Formats: sequence, structure tokens, C-alpha cells
Amino acid sequence: MINEKVVRNKPKRGFTLMELVVYMGLLGVIVIIAGRAFTDSTKFRVRTQNMLRATQDAENVATLFKADLSQMGAKSSVEEGIVVLNNVDYGNKFGAVRDSVYMDPNNATESQRDSSSFRFVASNDPDHVDSLFIRYVRYDSDGRFQAVEEAHWYVENNILKRSCRTIDEPLSGSIINTDLCRPKGESALTAKQYAVEIASGVTNFKVLPAEPRTKVENIRIFPPDTSTDTLTDATANYFRLVPRRKTFESSTNDDDLYLPVLVANESGTMNASGNSQRLGGKLVTGEVGPFHSNWDNNAEDTLTMENRRFNQLVAIGKWNDGNLHWQKACGTYGPSGGRIRLENDVEYELSFNMPLPVNNVDRSLLFVPGKDHMSVGFRNYSTGKVPKNEHGETILDDFMFFPPLDRNRGNGRRIMRFTVPEEIDDVCIAFTFSFYSPLAHDGTLTIENLRLRKVASSTYQFNEGYAPQLRDKKNVKAFRLVLSVINNGEVGSDTLVISTPSNGPSD
Repeated sequence: MINEKVVRNKPKRGFTLMELVVYMGLLGVIVIIAGRAFTDSTKFRVRTQNMLRATQDAENVATLFKADLSQMGAKSSVEEGIVVLNNVDYGNKFGAVRDSVYMDPNNATESQRDSSSFRFVASNDPDHVDSLFIRYVRYDSDGRFQAVEEAHWYVENNILKRSCRTIDEPLSGSIINTDLCRPKGESALTAKQYAVEIASGVTNFKVLPAEPRTKVENIRIFPPDTSTDTLTDATANYFRLVPRRKTFESSTNDDDLYLPVLVANESGTMNASGNSQRLGGKLVTGEVGPFHSNWDNNAEDTLTMENRRFNQLVAIGKWNDGNLHWQKACGTYGPSGGRIRLENDVEYELSFNMPLPVNNVDRSLLFVPGKDHMSVGFRNYSTGKVPKNEHGETILDDFMFFPPLDRNRGNGRRIMRFTVPEEIDDVCIAFTFSFYSPLAHDGTLTIENLRLRKVASSTYQFNEGYAPQLRDKKNVKAFRLVLSVINNGEVGSDTLVISTPSNGPSD
């Protein structure tokens, strides 16, 4: 049996001084570590919040700027009223473009004309484009014209601001909300007094225009005479269509498939260059006559394959040698020749006009779509065939088109756009005609204002320091924005590319 007295008298033991000191030391270390972790966590959380706010600020600014810049150059508006033509109701129509949407389109000095809708003012700070002016049309909810406005974005003391003034308005008087944009007549300097602060802490606001791959000086491909001023010398746009035919000097095996056709310019001169080329028509003594027909009147059916022939004509420049062979002309560079070089991954536009026939009973109006054939494309001057790659695959097919099929309509411009996957430097433009209906081959056709040009706005690149020449500003179709905003010491940034398809005249 346990001695209860002994148990009650057992001495109690506590912490020694040494143990207490060690315990307090460990506790202090833990408190210090925990406090530092808490402090760092708080700082990190605050920094993260500031970074998020700064990034959000930058994104908000970029969104507002994009909304403005993307409508730069907007120019067409819907006119009120119903348009009725030939008893056909076409509804509302688009109004004429107002020149005021461009910066300086009517300058008396041609080299100083500015058909773009933006203007830079250089900054002393390399990180800023200090001022960017952009113009556009403002619309009501139905798409009708309200005003031509000019927005001004600029940085002042690290504050990004936007002012706005009215450039043009309807003749009926101002309907501009001055809370949005200052009235017509105010200068850009006066309008800045009413500028809206978009963001503070802006340390970088850099807008870089895209450099068009194609510049004004090399936009034109055909007609090939680019040495003269087209505004003062109408002959710079002269061209000629040379019929392809079999001759003693032909070196291609299939020239016998093509027969000549009568060709005259707008003055009626046979086999001569001009602004237009009339094809076909009545037989002239010593000259070829209408288009070839693949219709057999006796059998009242199309000719057999071995008897079919075609009309093909190649386009050249100002070359008035009546006995010219197509192959020689097609293979010649320069103002007189027709040889063309097409670059890969560049967009081209081939276009021409087809006016209504002079005679309302011209048999070209009897053209049968799906049966008769008209096309335009390119032919290799040495082989006479469509351009092919090293594997024998066709690089570029022909484009089909129709002539006017009505006495009053169907005229106008035919436009074809294309790119090629590899460079071609040995072709010329060629028109091909093949008639299988009974009468259309007796008609006449006119090709006017034949053009081949690069589409300047289709491809671009961003090069640091690029400043567009005055005449190239209209072809700038994109901008790159680099933006940085500070919020409580933290930097938020945004970079984006903004398309501006409406800048400049329609291409």
C-alpha cells in the first residue's frame, strides 16, 4: 500500500532559469520571422494590387485610344431620303466624302497635299509622341453625318489628355454636343483648354505608324511609262493591245490556236496606243475583222475541238509599230514594252473599264454567260502559257469577266486583286476571248484605262523611327501603341497594334 504521506510531500519542479531564457529566445525568433513574413506578405499584396491597378489603367487607356484611332478617316455617311432609279427602290444611299476629314487634300502644291487623316507633332521626350491629331466622321444612331471631328491625344506633365474640336458640320447648323467636342471654329490650341484627363502617371506613350511595304513611287506597274507626270501628260497612261497570231517568227507551238482581231484606239487609228482599245467590229480592207466564232452555222452547234480557235491580245505600252509581234512586245521592259515583274506576297490590283457599246444593237450585248468566255490574266512571253512554277503547277489563273449585257447598264470598272506565292518576272497582261454562241462574236468591245498597281495598304511593317513622307501618309493603315502607367510606384504597360483601314482615300 502506497504511503500517502510520502506522495503529498514530493517536491514540485518548474523551469530552470536557463530553460526559460532559451524558451524566450526561441519565441522571439519565431515572432520576428512571423512578423517579417507578415510584413513581406502585406507589401507583396499591396504591390500586386498596385501593379494590377496600373495594368488595368494602361488597358483602359489603350481601349479608349483604340476606339478613337480605329475610326480614323471614317468618311462615308448615309444620306436621308429614298433613292429610286428606273423604278427600283435603292433605299438610303451613302453621301459624298467630305474633304475636311483629310489634313490638307487641296494644297495648291501637289507635293504638299496630305490625304491622310492624322498628324504628328514631334516630342522632345523620346518616349512620347507628344501630340497625335486624328480626324473622323461622327454619326448618329442611323449612320447619318453629324460632324467631322478632330481628336488630339497628348502627354503633358505625365498626364495623358484628349481634346476634341469640330472641323465640319451639316449646312443646317451645328448640332454638336460641346460636352463631347468643341464647336466649329475653335483652334486646336483653344480646344486644349477643355481637354479631358485620361490617365496620370503616364511614363511612356509611344505611337508608331506602320510603314507600307509599297510606297507611292513604286505603286504603279502598268502602263509602264512612269517617267512622266500623269497630270500633265495624258500619253503616260497610253497602252496597246497586240493580237497574238501565228507568224514566221513565232517560237511557241500553240500560236496557231490564236487568230487576230481588229484593234483601234479611241481616235480610230489601227494598231496604235491610246487610253482605250476597241476590239472587233466590221471588216476593214487590209485589216482583220470581228472576233473569231466557234459556232458552226451549218451544223448549228459548236465547232469540234480540233477546229476551235481563240482571240488573245497582250497589253504593252506606247508602241505604235503596226507589224509588231506579240512575243517581242511582251518580252520587252520599259515604257513601250509589256513585260511585268510580280513580287511574292504583295497584293496587286488589275483593273480596267468597259464602257457601253456606242450602238444599242451591238451584238456584244448578246454575250451568253456560261457559254461565251472572256478572261484576263498573265502569259509567259517565251512559252505563251500561264505562269507556272518549277513543278509545272499554275501559279496564277485567269480572271473571268462579263461585258455590258444591257443597253443602259453593265458598264464600269472591273477590278481583280491577287497575290502570287513566288516571284514572276517574265509575263505580260493578256486578254482571252472565245465565243460559242451564234452572234456575240460580231460585236465590239472596248477596254479603257487598263491599270496594274500594287495595293499600298495591304502589307506593312513596323520599323523603329519610321516617319512617313507626306505623300505616303495616306497609305498608313496601322499603328502600334506602347503605353506605360505608374500607380504608387508600380508600372503597368500595354502594347497593341491598331488597324486604321479608313485612313486616306479608298484604294
